[in-house]
Amino acid sequence: MMKMMSLRNALLIAALATLSAGMANAFEPPVFPLNEAQVKALEDYSAAKTEKAFAAAPGGQFSAQTGFISATVAAREALKACDQNVSDSTKRCILIDLNGQRLPDAVQMAQLLRIDPALLEKPTPIPDLVLDIDAWRAKQGYGDKPEHKAFAISLKGPWGRSWEGGSLEEAEKEALASCNRHEPAKTAPCFILMRDGATVPVEQLRANPDLSVDGQTPP
Repeated sequence: MMKMMSLRNALLIAALATLSAGMANAFEPPVFPLNEAQVKALEDYSAAKTEKAFAAAPGGQFSAQTGFISATVAAREALKACDQNVSDSTKRCILIDLNGQRLPDAVQMAQLLRIDPALLEKPTPIPDLVLDIDAWRAKQGYGDKPEHKAFAISLKGPWGRSWEGGSLEEAEKEALASCNRHEPAKTAPCFILMRDGATVPVEQLRANPDLSVDGQTPP
């Protein structure tokens, strides 16, 4: 029995190791597209040992710094090398990876906004929407409602939904009205997240400086 348990444990450990390796090798691009040279450099960087950092910019420059004993120093050197020949301060690099961990979209965008304050007055992609438990449950229950239906939400959290509408347009109007009745929606107007059975792709969404959201392609 002990031998059987040991074998099972060994197989489980091997399976988990394989899964972890696959997850580690999965590529997720930063908040801006990378060119071929940047992608190749990032692939080479991924095989290097820590402590390491990778910096890049939308303009095409990049720097991979590896083999340090300090992640702080690796990050500093990556940014310094990446910005070495950049004369326009709004074109400077940002850190996109530290020790093999992709920096979250919010952190990457924060760096870009600090580099170019003009971006604060432009629509911002919002690929990292997170619903609280109340909104998540409402969205799950929405799936069982009859059409025409719509689900609206605000960047500050309130939500509203409507179903059995005479038309999709009517359902959207009712969902938005329900959502916008909440106090937080007065400073962050609600937007449509779901139409009938389809979710609006998050890559279409843009948060405006007034906290309204655009980018939903009309049905």
